[in-house]
Amino acid sequence: MKRVIAGIGIPGSGKTTALKAYAAERGYTYISPDDFREIISGDARIQSDMRRVWEAAYDAMEKALTRGESVVFDATQYKPEDRLDFTHKARTYGAEEIVGVYFDVPLEIAMERNSGRERTVPEHALIRMHRMLRECPPTMEDGFTSMVLPEDLVVA
Repeated sequence: MKRVIAGIGIPGSGKTTALKAYAAERGYTYISPDDFREIISGDARIQSDMRRVWEAAYDAMEKALTRGESVVFDATQYKPEDRLDFTHKARTYGAEEIVGVYFDVPLEIAMERNSGRERTVPEHALIRMHRMLRECPPTMEDGFTSMVLPEDLVVA
Protein backbone atom coordinates (compact mmCIF):
# COMPACT_ATOMS: atom_id res chain seq x y z
CA MET A 1 0.00 0.00 0.00
CA LYS A 2 1.37 3.41 -0.97
CA ARG A 3 1.31 5.58 2.15
CA VAL A 4 2.12 9.21 2.71
CA ILE A 5 3.11 10.26 6.20
CA ALA A 6 2.65 14.04 6.47
CA GLY A 7 4.35 15.92 9.27
CA ILE A 8 2.47 18.93 10.61
CA GLY A 9 3.91 21.37 13.12
CA ILE A 10 5.97 24.47 13.63
CA PRO A 11 9.75 24.56 13.29
CA GLY A 12 11.35 23.22 16.45
CA SER A 13 8.50 20.79 17.12
CA GLY A 14 10.64 17.71 16.44
CA LYS A 15 9.22 16.86 13.00
CA THR A 16 12.44 16.43 11.10
CA THR A 17 14.17 14.33 13.76
CA ALA A 18 11.24 11.92 14.11
CA LEU A 19 10.26 11.81 10.44
CA LYS A 20 13.76 11.20 9.10
CA ALA A 21 14.19 8.31 11.52
CA TYR A 22 10.79 6.87 10.59
CA ALA A 23 11.53 7.13 6.86
CA ALA A 24 14.94 5.47 7.28
CA GLU A 25 13.59 2.60 9.39
CA ARG A 26 10.65 1.97 7.07
CA GLY A 27 12.51 2.50 3.81
CA TYR A 28 10.18 5.35 2.82
CA THR A 29 11.24 8.20 0.58
CA TYR A 30 11.88 11.29 2.71
CA ILE A 31 10.86 14.62 1.16
CA SER A 32 11.27 18.07 2.68
CA PRO A 33 10.68 21.41 0.97
CA ASP A 34 13.65 22.69 3.03
CA ASP A 35 15.94 20.38 1.05
CA PHE A 36 14.60 21.71 -2.24
CA ARG A 37 14.96 25.29 -1.00
CA GLU A 38 18.63 24.50 -0.38
CA ILE A 39 19.02 23.03 -3.89
CA ILE A 40 17.14 25.82 -5.68
CA SER A 41 18.49 28.86 -3.82
CA GLY A 42 21.71 27.49 -2.35
CA ASP A 43 20.51 28.25 1.18
CA ALA A 44 17.55 26.67 3.03
CA ARG A 45 16.97 29.97 4.86
CA ILE A 46 16.07 31.85 1.68
CA GLN A 47 12.30 32.01 1.37
CA SER A 48 12.14 33.33 -2.19
CA ASP A 49 10.88 31.30 -5.14
CA MET A 50 8.66 29.16 -2.94
CA ARG A 51 6.55 28.22 -5.96
CA ARG A 52 9.52 26.37 -7.49
CA VAL A 53 10.39 24.81 -4.13
CA TRP A 54 6.89 23.36 -3.66
CA GLU A 55 6.67 22.25 -7.30
CA ALA A 56 9.93 20.35 -6.86
CA ALA A 57 8.78 18.76 -3.58
CA TYR A 58 5.43 17.75 -5.06
CA ASP A 59 7.16 16.42 -8.18
CA ALA A 60 9.40 14.25 -5.98
CA MET A 61 6.33 12.93 -4.14
CA GLU A 62 4.56 12.15 -7.40
CA LYS A 63 7.61 10.31 -8.79
CA ALA A 64 8.06 8.27 -5.60
CA LEU A 65 4.39 7.26 -5.46
CA THR A 66 4.42 6.42 -9.17
CA ARG A 67 7.34 4.07 -8.48
CA GLY A 68 5.19 2.42 -5.81
CA GLU A 69 7.11 3.88 -2.89
CA SER A 70 5.68 5.25 0.32
CA VAL A 71 6.64 8.79 1.32
CA VAL A 72 7.35 10.81 4.44
CA PHE A 73 6.68 14.49 3.71
CA ASP A 74 8.23 16.90 6.21
CA ALA A 75 6.66 20.38 6.15
CA THR A 76 4.97 22.73 8.59
CA GLN A 77 1.53 22.47 6.88
CA TYR A 78 0.21 25.05 9.35
CA LYS A 79 -2.49 26.42 7.02
CA PRO A 80 -5.68 24.39 6.45
CA GLU A 81 -5.76 25.29 2.74
CA ASP A 82 -2.21 23.96 2.33
CA ARG A 83 -3.17 20.69 4.03
CA LEU A 84 -6.19 20.30 1.73
CA ASP A 85 -4.04 20.99 -1.33
CA PHE A 86 -1.41 18.54 -0.08
CA THR A 87 -3.84 15.66 0.54
CA HIS A 88 -5.54 16.26 -2.80
CA LYS A 89 -2.21 16.08 -4.62
CA ALA A 90 -1.09 12.99 -2.68
CA ARG A 91 -4.35 11.22 -3.54
CA THR A 92 -4.07 12.29 -7.19
CA TYR A 93 -0.52 10.90 -7.30
CA GLY A 94 -1.72 7.52 -6.08
CA ALA A 95 -1.47 7.59 -2.28
CA GLU A 96 -3.82 5.00 -0.81
CA GLU A 97 -3.32 6.18 2.76
CA ILE A 98 -2.44 9.70 3.96
CA VAL A 99 -1.52 9.89 7.63
CA GLY A 100 -1.26 13.29 9.28
CA VAL A 101 1.20 13.41 12.19
CA TYR A 102 0.61 16.46 14.36
CA PHE A 103 3.67 17.62 16.29
CA ASP A 104 1.89 19.82 18.82
CA VAL A 105 4.46 21.29 21.18
CA PRO A 106 4.29 24.39 23.35
CA LEU A 107 5.56 27.51 21.60
CA GLU A 108 8.17 28.04 24.33
CA ILE A 109 9.75 24.63 23.67
CA ALA A 110 9.84 25.18 19.90
CA MET A 111 11.39 28.63 20.43
CA GLU A 112 14.04 27.20 22.73
CA ARG A 113 14.91 24.45 20.24
CA ASN A 114 14.88 26.97 17.39
CA SER A 115 17.37 29.23 19.19
CA GLY A 116 19.88 26.37 19.30
CA ARG A 117 19.71 25.58 15.60
CA GLU A 118 22.15 26.59 12.92
CA ARG A 119 19.27 27.76 10.70
CA THR A 120 16.85 29.65 12.92
CA VAL A 121 13.34 30.71 12.02
CA PRO A 122 12.39 34.28 12.97
CA GLU A 123 10.43 34.44 16.23
CA HIS A 124 7.52 36.32 14.61
CA ALA A 125 7.15 33.51 12.05
CA LEU A 126 7.06 30.84 14.78
CA ILE A 127 4.41 32.81 16.66
CA ARG A 128 2.30 33.24 13.50
CA MET A 129 2.48 29.54 12.59
CA HIS A 130 1.75 28.46 16.17
CA ARG A 131 -1.28 30.77 16.32
CA MET A 132 -2.64 29.41 13.04
CA LEU A 133 -2.27 25.81 14.21
CA ARG A 134 -4.03 26.69 17.47
CA GLU A 135 -6.90 28.34 15.58
CA CYS A 136 -7.09 25.70 12.82
CA PRO A 137 -5.52 22.44 14.00
CA PRO A 138 -5.26 19.57 11.51
CA THR A 139 -8.30 17.31 11.28
CA MET A 140 -9.64 14.51 9.14
CA GLU A 141 -11.51 17.21 7.20
CA ASP A 142 -8.13 18.18 5.73
CA GLY A 143 -8.29 14.98 3.69
CA PHE A 144 -6.18 12.66 5.82
CA THR A 145 -7.21 9.02 6.10
CA SER A 146 -6.00 9.08 9.71
CA MET A 147 -4.41 11.45 12.21
CA VAL A 148 -1.86 10.39 14.81
CA LEU A 149 0.43 11.96 17.36
CA PRO A 150 4.20 11.46 16.97
CA GLU A 151 4.29 8.92 19.80
CA ASP A 152 1.74 6.81 17.89
CA LEU A 153 3.95 6.70 14.80
CA VAL A 154 5.35 3.28 15.60
CA VAL A 155 8.38 1.94 13.82
CA ALA A 156 7.96 -1.82 13.41
